[in-house]
Amino acid sequence: MDRGIKGSQPEPACRRVDLRARSSVVPVSDRTTFRPRSRQPLHDEHYQTSVSILYIHPSLLLVALLSLPCMVRAQSCAFDLGPDRELCHGESVLMAGPAGSVSIQWQNGGVAQYLTADTSGIYWCTATFPVPGQDLVVNGDFGDGDTGFSTDLALGTAGPWGPLSSEGTYGVTNDPSQLHYNFPSCADHTGDGSGMLLVNGSGTPDASIWCQTIAVQPGTYYAFSAWLMSAYWESPANLEFTVNGVSVGAPLLASSTTCQWNEFYALWSSGTNTSATICITNQNLAGSGNDFALDDIAFRPLCTHTDSVVVSVLPAPPGVSITGDDRLCPGEATTLEATLDGPWPLTDVQLEWEGTTAGSSYVATAPGAYEVVASGRCLNATRTFVVVADTCSSSLRMPNVFTPNGDGHNDIYLPIVQGQPTDYELVIRNRWGQEVFRSMRVGTGWDGRVEGAFAPDGTYYWAVRYTERRNDGTSSPQESSGHLTLLGRP
Repeated sequence: MDRGIKGSQPEPACRRVDLRARSSVVPVSDRTTFRPRSRQPLHDEHYQTSVSILYIHPSLLLVALLSLPCMVRAQSCAFDLGPDRELCHGESVLMAGPAGSVSIQWQNGGVAQYLTADTSGIYWCTATFPVPGQDLVVNGDFGDGDTGFSTDLALGTAGPWGPLSSEGTYGVTNDPSQLHYNFPSCADHTGDGSGMLLVNGSGTPDASIWCQTIAVQPGTYYAFSAWLMSAYWESPANLEFTVNGVSVGAPLLASSTTCQWNEFYALWSSGTNTSATICITNQNLAGSGNDFALDDIAFRPLCTHTDSVVVSVLPAPPGVSITGDDRLCPGEATTLEATLDGPWPLTDVQLEWEGTTAGSSYVATAPGAYEVVASGRCLNATRTFVVVADTCSSSLRMPNVFTPNGDGHNDIYLPIVQGQPTDYELVIRNRWGQEVFRSMRVGTGWDGRVEGAFAPDGTYYWAVRYTERRNDGTSSPQESSGHLTLLGRP
C-alpha cells in the first residue's frame, strides 16, 4: 500500500496547517490539524506531530489504522500587536500593524498601519507583508562585492577620471567619488558602508544592468524592491524591472539630485513558476550623464498573518468621601472614616491622610481641615473634612408622665437631653422597690413592659446618674431621682 504524508508549504507561525495523506486505497479519514500552542511569534521552529488515518479497502474489507509521523516547520511570518491592555478611563492606545505591509485590515475595516483603540473590545489586524529575514536575493546589498549577479556591463578598471571613466562600465563601492572623480561622495542606501553598484550608463539598448535567477514557490506572491540614486545630475537613469522577461511595476526614474535614494517596489505572482530571473535594465540610452547607483535589491515572499489583543477600558474612577463627627469636644478625639463613592475593580487603592498616615480611618485630636487622598492606578481622588471645636455642654431632665398605649405619642419613657451626657445610667423601680427597667444608653427607654407584659398603671420611681458637660468645657457627675406616672396602657 502506497502511503505518505503530504503537507502544505511551510506556514506562518501561529497559523493552522492542514496535513493530508495519500494512498492507493480510499481513506475514510485522512486529515489532521496542527496548531502551535503559543500565541507569541515563532521563528523557524519545527514541530513533531502525527496524522491518524483509517483505511477501508472497498473489496477486501480490509481495515487499517495508521499513525504516521511528520514534521511541520513554522516560518517567520508573524507580527505582534502586543499584550492585552487595560486602559484608564479616557485613555487610548496606538496599535501598529507591521511596517512595509502590502495590505492591512483591522476589525473595523481600517486599512492604515496604525489604529487608535479607546473602547473595550477585541482588536485584530490581518496583514500581508514580506516574510522577515527571507530575502531571496544573494548579495543584494553588494556587501560581497561584484558577485552573485550577471550583467551586460563591463567591470571598470582604469581611466582619466577613475575606473568608471568609460560608458557601459560598473563597479562596487561605498563612495562613488572613488570610482569616478566627477561623482559626488555619497553613502550607500543604508549608510552601513556595505557598498552599492555604481554604473556609468551606456547607449546600448536592452543592456542588463543586473540579473539574478532565484528559485520560487508556485502560487506565491513576492515583493521585488530596489533603491536607485543619481551619481551625476544630467540625464537621470530610467530603470525597468522584469521577472522572466516581463515588466513588473512602473519604470523608476532617478532624481536629478545626486545622492538622493528612491525606491522601486512591485509585487509579482509566481503562478506555476518554480524559477524567477529578475533583471534591471536602463531605458535611458544617453551617453552623457545617465550615471547612477543601485543598492539593497530584494525579492521577498509575502505571507499573511492575523494577531489580536483585548483592550479593556476601566470605568470613570469614583471620588472619596469622609464620614465622622464634625464637632470636637474638649479633651476628646473623633474618628474619621474614608470610603470610595462607588465600586472600583482595581485592588491597589491606597488611602493617605494628611500626606503621612495610611489607612481608611484617621483619629482627629484637634479642630481643623483634614484631607484624605485615594490613589492607585487610574485613580486619584481628594476630599477635605472640617472638624470644628465645640464646648459640648449637656443637660438632662426626666419627664413625669408617659402613656405606652401604642398611639405613637409618648410611648417610650426617655430622658430629655441637650448635648451628649456621658457615663449615663437610668434605673426604674415599682412602688415595692423592684427594678423594672435599666439602661446604660441615653437613647434606650422603657416601653412600659416588665418581662414582656404591660406594667400596671401607677407610680414608678426613677434614679439617673450621668456626667454633665458645662459651657466652659469642664464636666461634673450628676445624680437625681424622682417619680413618674404610667397611664393608659393598652
